[in-house]
Amino acid sequence: MRHFQWAMGAVPEFAPAHADHLLRSSSVVQKVQYTGHGIDYRTFDVAAIEVLRLSFKPTRITAGGAALRVRSDNSEEGYTLQPLPGGDWIIRVRHVTSGELSIRG
Repeated sequence: MRHFQWAMGAVPEFAPAHADHLLRSSSVVQKVQYTGHGIDYRTFDVAAIEVLRLSFKPTRITAGGAALRVRSDNSEEGYTLQPLPGGDWIIRVRHVTSGELSIRG
């Protein structure tokens, strides 16, 4: 089971389509709440990187209430968007100021 979970985090395309999944985090995830077109979660560490597969394109991602910017890579705080066939998205979020994250679509 552990290797399967690692694989989905490493290759998000393996995760089930048309559903929302927080697949991997570099920190312990303390809470996750999935809502319609949104996800709220909290990590133990304020600085971490997460990988998600979403059924919607995010329009706003915040860390501690502050909006994160779309980036071309995860070298700085922000997030990347990768479209998948069928309408799903792979999102990689890097946050350094807060472990309270909110994603809305």
